[in-house]
This record gives sequence, structure tokens and C-alpha cells, in this order.
Amino acid sequence: MNTEMDRIFSRAFRARLLTNSKELSRCEGFRIPLADVKETESNVLAVFEMPGVDKKDIDVNVTENAIEVKVEKKAEKEVKGKESYAYEAKSHQFYRALPLPVKVNVNQTQATYKNGILRIEIPKLKKLEAKKKKVEIK
Repeated sequence: MNTEMDRIFSRAFRARLLTNSKELSRCEGFRIPLADVKETESNVLAVFEMPGVDKKDIDVNVTENAIEVKVEKKAEKEVKGKESYAYEAKSHQFYRALPLPVKVNVNQTQATYKNGILRIEIPKLKKLEAKKKKVEIK
């Protein structure tokens, strides 16, 4: 019953009801960016595929245990003629928060963006070594 209603509304309003990521990724002009987080011996590496995004539109935040990437891309087009006027505005947004496998040193985070690939490298926090101290009893 729900599927039939979705189909009817979709036809009536020429809009797709987006119920899962497979349908979302098929929408024209929209692609869910692929993301991967890897842990090396000394770093955590996060890689996001974001073709067509300008570096100035990317916002990255890192905490000790998570990474957050936001993208907001806006485009405006205005055409003025003698007897006509057209204005078009588009906005694409993306947000993704990923947990990190270990605690990291946020102050030494480095990010690069080249050819549609955002690469974020974050050093791991050094494990505190268990210290042993002889305590004198009084």
C-alpha cells in the first residue's frame, strides 16, 4: 500500500520520495560522497571523495574521537534581457560525522584537497605509559 501511494505522489508531483541511499544516489546532480577511515601505526587517515566541490565550501571539524565534514555549495545565475529576466539558484549540502577508531591529537590535524579527494591525517594520542611509584607509608 505504501509503495503504491509513493508511486502515485511521485507521478503527481514529479518528485522522487527518497527512502534510502540507493535512491538518493540516483537523483540527478547528487552523489553521496564515499568516505573511508583507516588507522595506521601512528595516524588516523580519513578520505572523502567529493568531486566538483570547491575547497572554500568544505568545513572540517575534528574531536578526539570523531570527524565531521560539512559541504555547502551554492550557485546563482541571473540573466537580464530587454524584455525578460531569469534567476536561478541552486544549493547542495552534505554532512557526515564519522567516529574515529582511537583518540587523536586534534591540534596536529592536517587536511589536503586535490582532484576531488579530501584527505585528513590526524596523529594518534600517545598511550600513557603506566608509571610506577613507590609510596612510603607513614
